[in-house]
Amino acid sequence: MTRLFVQDVTRGGALEPLGPDDPTVVGPYRLVAQLGSGGMGRVYLGYSPSGRRVAIKVIRPDYVQDPAFRQRFAREVIASRAVSGFFTAGVVDADPDGSRPWLATAYIPGPSLQQAVHKGGPFPERSVRALGAALVEALTAIHGAALIHRDLKPANVLLAEDGPRVIDFGISRLAEHSGLTLTGTTIGSPGYMSPEQIQGLPIEPSSDVFSLGSVLAFAATGAGPFGEASVPALLFRVVHEEPKLQAIPAGLRELIGWCLSKRPADRPALSALMPALTGGRSPVELLGAGWLPKPWQDEDTSGTLVFPDLPTSTSADHSPVPEQQPSLPEPGPEPVPEQPVSRRRLLYAAAGALGAGGLAAATWGLTRDRESPAAGSLRWRFTTTGTVLSYPRVAGDLVYAASNDGTLYALTTAGGRQRWKYTTAAAIGSAPTVLGGSVYLGSDDRTLYAFDARSGKVRWRFTTGGIVHTPVVTGGVAYVGSADHRLYALDAADGKRRWTFDTGNDTHSPAVSGETVYVGSSDTSLYAVNANTGEKRWAFTTRGAVSGIPAVAGGVVYFGSTDGALYAVDAGTGKQVWRFEGASVGSNPAIVKGVVYVGGGKTLHALDAGTGKPTWEFTATGDVHAPAAAGSVVYVGSADTKLYAVNAATGEQLWAYSASAPVHSPAVTQDTVYFGSDDSTLYAVRI
Repeated sequence: MTRLFVQDVTRGGALEPLGPDDPTVVGPYRLVAQLGSGGMGRVYLGYSPSGRRVAIKVIRPDYVQDPAFRQRFAREVIASRAVSGFFTAGVVDADPDGSRPWLATAYIPGPSLQQAVHKGGPFPERSVRALGAALVEALTAIHGAALIHRDLKPANVLLAEDGPRVIDFGISRLAEHSGLTLTGTTIGSPGYMSPEQIQGLPIEPSSDVFSLGSVLAFAATGAGPFGEASVPALLFRVVHEEPKLQAIPAGLRELIGWCLSKRPADRPALSALMPALTGGRSPVELLGAGWLPKPWQDEDTSGTLVFPDLPTSTSADHSPVPEQQPSLPEPGPEPVPEQPVSRRRLLYAAAGALGAGGLAAATWGLTRDRESPAAGSLRWRFTTTGTVLSYPRVAGDLVYAASNDGTLYALTTAGGRQRWKYTTAAAIGSAPTVLGGSVYLGSDDRTLYAFDARSGKVRWRFTTGGIVHTPVVTGGVAYVGSADHRLYALDAADGKRRWTFDTGNDTHSPAVSGETVYVGSSDTSLYAVNANTGEKRWAFTTRGAVSGIPAVAGGVVYFGSTDGALYAVDAGTGKQVWRFEGASVGSNPAIVKGVVYVGGGKTLHALDAGTGKPTWEFTATGDVHAPAAAGSVVYVGSADTKLYAVNAATGEQLWAYSASAPVHSPAVTQDTVYFGSDDSTLYAVRI
């Protein structure tokens, strides 16, 4: 017997004031209104410390008690961050480990498709085609991140002037980890779920195509293709009866009927739907002025409540709550706490047990807080026998750091005590990657290692023909570059090779977005490679070696070259968007909220991600390394022996910590910044 969790979280349209039981602050966000509620939780309108609007879903308490749900939610948050399509409301922040897990997405100031049709009636065919083209692009991005939406419906499509946005793909499950779904449960909405989803059968991306057909039928007629009925009756109709398509315009009837085929194999692929919807035209043409029919195209649909302007800095009464995302492949943006002592005591008590391992850690946090330690003060340090060149990684109560002495160290975040170590046969310049209970590390001994994250036991080794660079792991695959000229795709579970791609020169550390791997080579090119097959999609050539780690955000790849430039290239086509002269290739860019942070010589640059134009500069007295952006602060190490904390909005120095030798790239968690130095030390400093 399948239990049905009906999701019905709407967004846009009228806003409701906060109730007495609603929180006023979630993470670093100040909540100002309710946007809706549903089976998994409640959605709020919130403001970031800089004044950006976000939609925040806070999970219901009864789900929080279920370890299986927490595990699934945490993994889906990670996967959802890889979705970067224009027509999706992207995940901007999350705390899957908090006492009340939450997920923040971009706020779309517009009605849902459900609200628009109920108020203004069915859409004309041109608008339905524009809507369909955008939804196809959104689903392509979602599926490219190894996600299946599972709940595409009119209430989960928001309408903005420049096109629709798909929301709530964060509740979907990973396509290749479907076993994480609770036994006997189905997430979805009656009337829009596929037959196989209702029957509890395995779900493939084609399930979302069925839901897409139902959504387009609703947009074109004002009703779902299986009519209105009780939940059991609707589920029966979807599985056993044919959809009612007579009211759909003739030009769309066959296409929508194709999507609604009972057998998944009979439905069209998304790649076939796009030209059928657009007639060969660009979706951008269809989404021009007037694509959204009246009464919505000319009116303000951002809500009925009026809120005062919020300050760009966070006051003591609304200070950010710390967040930790230990298992992301790259250091991600995490809010930085700036709280008075009384506030910090509460936060440590609530979050300490999760961040540093149990009651003892929570008590430790309270004790340290009574001392009122200042930001930029030393928490602890750990000495190795070699330079800690690469940035460390944090997962749970452990921080993992590789030293040029050839050893990977696992240390407790609470006090820097060694939990385990493993020494390879050569120096280590690679940074570790932590995911799914494993630590992946490249070594100069030509080997990629996979360790058990808790014990340090080697799970598998894979040997290449050259030095192995920093790996990235996603979707069950480890991607890693080697000095033997190859990019490797390996099964993350057992290290078996799936494919290789040869660049003809030293192949460096990759980045993965959707179904594409982006990797630089010393042959002067950045390559886009099919993540599934290893086939080249495109190459972009510079005037120098591309040896840093690329960053992908908003459909653009950002990377440096030894020719002294930072490039922004369209992720899909490989066409240059802009170029900024004066970047250091070793200073891998960090992108947060539309700003690119990158080092160049002694200067940290903040650039507009869309145009490449500088917004501010911060100058140290020594060359700077790769920065890490966390909330409202950017952290950057320098050869002048200092780690700097810089205001992300203005470039103003907040504080600096002095080591005894040049400082390398940091990693940031909820209350600590970790970084290595040429003095053979790993530092943990309060933020």
